[in-house]
This record gives sequence, C-alpha cells and structure tokens, in this order.
Amino acid sequence: SDNDTDNAIAAPGELLAVIKARRSIFPKDYTGELVQRAHLETMLEASNWAPTHGKTEPWRFVVLEKDGIGRFFSVCSNAMKDQFGEESEKFKAYQAKQEKSKKDKSKSTYIVAICMKRKTLPDKLMPEWEEVAATSCAVQNMHLMATSLGVASYWSSGGPLDHPLVLDMLKLNEDGDRCLGLFYVGICTPGKTEGYRKGARRGAYADKVTWFSA
Repeated sequence: SDNDTDNAIAAPGELLAVIKARRSIFPKDYTGELVQRAHLETMLEASNWAPTHGKTEPWRFVVLEKDGIGRFFSVCSNAMKDQFGEESEKFKAYQAKQEKSKKDKSKSTYIVAICMKRKTLPDKLMPEWEEVAATSCAVQNMHLMATSLGVASYWSSGGPLDHPLVLDMLKLNEDGDRCLGLFYVGICTPGKTEGYRKGARRGAYADKVTWFSA
C-alpha cells in the first residue's frame, strides 16, 4: 500500500550502495531505448522531497520529449543568434556543436530543464543560494532514483539558458527565475554503465572532514 511505501526506510547499506553507484552517464552512450514514463514520474516524485528552507519548494522541471526537444534547441539557437549575431564565431561554434551532438540528443527519451523559481511565496524571499541548493538537492534525489531504476542520466550546463527567449519558453518569467541546466534521461547498457562505475574515484572522506571536540 502507499502507506507501507511511505513508512519503509532503506537499510543504510542499501542506501549507501545506491549513492556510490550513481554516475553521470553521457548521452552518447545511451542506446536509444525508451525510458518508461512511469520511471521518470517516480524520479520526479523523488525530486519533490528535497530539503527546502522556508518551505518554498523552488524547483521546477520542464520535461522535453519527442519534437519538444528539437523545438527547445531551436529556441536556444535563436537565442545565441540574438545575443552574438549570425556571423559571430560564438554562434557558428554553437551551431557546429549542436549539429555534432544531434545524434546523442536523439538517444535521450527525455531532456528535463532544471528550473528554479526565485520567489514561490508572496510573503517570503529566501537567499538565492539556498534556493539553488534546494533545487540541486532535488536533482540529486532524481539522479539517485534513476540509479535505483536502472536509468541513465546526466546534468548538463552551458548554452544560452539565461537568455530571455529560453526563459520565456520555460515560463521562467519572474525576476530572478533561472534555468540551472538540462538533465538528460536515457538507457545505457549494464556493461557500459559498469565501466563508468569502475572508472570513478573519490578521495577518502576523512581527508575532507575536520573534527572539533573541545
């Protein structure tokens, strides 16, 4: 039942295993197989339980799929043209990069725009860094659930995500609203995924912790 699910707590070892197995997997390594919509919805449900100071829940997600993906990147191209000019080196480089990555994008079932609303409550404005942090925690929740479901994902940044044309398409129309990146969602073979896991390294946590006891 839903109540049983709500009350179930993963064992510490199981949770740590999922956290340590999480990897950013590049779209070029996706198979093109479709991710079930139910899986994405479970990932989004997980994202919704991120910590949020002031209960502002600033995270917003715009799910791009099928022709919507092409439409979004067409708007991005127009934004780059508007910002730098059609003959500029920056615009030409962006177009070339988009053309090169077109096949990789086509392997993603969904591309999720990671958005942050600067002010969600009329009587409360939290520090911006807290809202960015809350949205980032929401993405981490989504990524961990993807790992548990066997779904590959990757948080990409860059591009004209702060341009008015892009913000308007994403309905980020209030002052301070931001798009913090794109979350690619697809399927990767178990063998390729394991290769990402074997290649990952972390320094010892103890080297990053200082203890004060007095």
